[in-house]
Amino acid sequence: MDFAEAQKEALGCRRCGLCHGRTQVVFGEGPLNAELFVVGEAPGPNEDRAGKPFQGGSGMLLGHLLSSLGLDREKAYLTTLVKCRPPQSPPRSPKPGEINSCRPYLMSQLSAVDPKVVVALGDLASRVLTGRKEPVSRIRGRAIPLDGRLVFPTLPLSRALYTPADRALLLSDFSRLPELLAAARPTTYGTLNVPQDPAAERETLQPGLF
Repeated sequence: MDFAEAQKEALGCRRCGLCHGRTQVVFGEGPLNAELFVVGEAPGPNEDRAGKPFQGGSGMLLGHLLSSLGLDREKAYLTTLVKCRPPQSPPRSPKPGEINSCRPYLMSQLSAVDPKVVVALGDLASRVLTGRKEPVSRIRGRAIPLDGRLVFPTLPLSRALYTPADRALLLSDFSRLPELLAAARPTTYGTLNVPQDPAAERETLQPGLF
């Protein structure tokens, strides 16, 4: 499925039950030649109303993080694992079946944009995009070369909004993005960083999911 087909189908998608509670499909936004690709978990109420990803406090924080590094939010491609807001207040995390239903759309976005760096915000995005099972708190800040891209797991914006310590960690992680964007595309599998935990060093990376 190419990008145009994926976007058209997503806007009327009824693959899972999330379609019943949405106001708008939040497909994603940004240039299709972006080198930076940011993936969150799911749209929230602000995104559902606007039809755009990363609105409200999370969007302001993301914009601040990028601008503080000389990066322009408008030059990044922004999206989420699922394209419709999960129910409940605050919204619950998307279920595996819901993520799988939206998977073709995410794969089409990644294929069309072909970014150099993919930022995975939170546990679910990290697991889907790296194939690794560790919590993001363990592997955050490491650039993982997969399929010619650098996947960069870090904390979700929602945690950083309310926890100063997590905000500092997120800022520390984001400070690596200019370096990663300036680097050559990877040609091999494996982590670029030496793990702090010797046991983690012996783990084998699973093949990328894209």
